[in-house]
Amino acid sequence: MSKALVQNGVAPGYRPAPTICIFGEDKAKVESCLSSMLSKGLEASWNPVPKAMEYAVMGQAQRVRPILALRVARMLRAETEDSLRAASAVELIHSASLIIDDLPCMDNESVRRGRPAVHLQYGEPTAILAAFSMVAMAARVVVSGNEGAGLRRFQMALLATLDCSSLIGGQSMDLALVGDERNAQRSAVNDMKTVPLFQLAVEAGCVSHPDGVPDELEEFGRQFGVAFQLTDDFLDGELEDRKILDETYEQCRASLQHYGAHAEPLLELVQYLEQRTHV
Repeated sequence: MSKALVQNGVAPGYRPAPTICIFGEDKAKVESCLSSMLSKGLEASWNPVPKAMEYAVMGQAQRVRPILALRVARMLRAETEDSLRAASAVELIHSASLIIDDLPCMDNESVRRGRPAVHLQYGEPTAILAAFSMVAMAARVVVSGNEGAGLRRFQMALLATLDCSSLIGGQSMDLALVGDERNAQRSAVNDMKTVPLFQLAVEAGCVSHPDGVPDELEEFGRQFGVAFQLTDDFLDGELEDRKILDETYEQCRASLQHYGAHAEPLLELVQYLEQRTHV
């Protein structure tokens, strides 16, 4: 979308993704934690980076990834302050990746979450510095004052999510592919660029679980990440086969059968994706 289409900081016709009412409490909890993390440094009027970080993170957002983390922790009866911090760290990484994705040298997007992208609001140098700082904050905040095994494991997973075999590799592949080759490699790009953050969200939900990440939830994180991207592709007109979409939703549900009724909060997230395709 061009700069000219952004008026008063909002894209004409912009509609946030619908959010089922049960998101409210979890979303508020995440945003309170994020706001607290990002408040440091805002008083320094000479430094635009903290303001750009806050702008990037605290705008209109679904918060599906950190909400997924909180619900995993709750289902496992392992919801703690550590799991909330880890969930918020996932959102910081996600928001940092969006800053980089939007740059003119990458996807060249002018609008993010219904308003000008960070590089348009604050300039490209500040946007890049903000993204780096958000990654550092995410890596640091999960071990501040507490270095239990679960948090150390999560920090390693967080850093691995950024490397050349994950988000960075996925973005590189996305930039290189065009035409039919791009369509043929769509699944591979999604596996590297979208799925890892949902897997990281599951990892975040398990930081206080004594047995780490159960196999069933590891599979759910992967399937949900695939479903999330396919939902966006369907809404953008890039996926026409509704059957593939519905089969992926069912695979998400099947991976949670082990948990029975306790999985209801996670199943509601799958329902949320389905609702988006019927709006």
